[in-house]
Amino acid sequence: MFVTDTIIAAVEVLGTVAYAVSGAMVAIEKRADFFGVLFLACVTASGGGILRDLLLGHTPPRIFFDAVNVPAMLLTATAVYFIARRWKERYLGNTRLIDTIDNVFDALGLGAFTALGVEYAMESGLADNCPAALVVGMLTGIGGGVVRDLLISEIPKVLRKHIYAIATLCGGLVYYVLVSRVDASLAALATIGVTFAIRMLATHYRWNLPPAI
Repeated sequence: MFVTDTIIAAVEVLGTVAYAVSGAMVAIEKRADFFGVLFLACVTASGGGILRDLLLGHTPPRIFFDAVNVPAMLLTATAVYFIARRWKERYLGNTRLIDTIDNVFDALGLGAFTALGVEYAMESGLADNCPAALVVGMLTGIGGGVVRDLLISEIPKVLRKHIYAIATLCGGLVYYVLVSRVDASLAALATIGVTFAIRMLATHYRWNLPPAI
């Protein structure tokens, strides 16, 4: 149990750091100042978890008592800010590479938080309600990114880009099916792997659901 809890905690840190990197990079792209970079990184990294806790009736949300993930997201955002500032010319001159890095970290965060969302949903009494658990997992995965995109006046990625919601639903289903058969940490790692793979394949092959017009 200790090993499982440790790995689940590590998954949460992974998701937090990954989404903090993604949020910070988007903020830098929009030419936000230092506070703006920190704020957008924290929103991206914590928004889904806050939404999940509110839906499940856990108030105040866990993030307000978290002594690990809050410093992790702040330190991560600070590091990204100063790296971009220190190597400004290289950063601005490698837009394609920056977009790829952002997409990779975004996919990692999506997978990690999807697993955590389904896990917390099942712990909160939804273990026998697969659709509800998957919805909670999806909202945990996409919530922070949706708020991030709205704050920068963009249509959220989940509504327009590269099989985003489908990836998190598939990953959530993997966790829901596996967690009763294998260790929760293995189920979480499988969820991250499946979600990440779908997102990367969708990016590479430009998979998108067709718009109405």
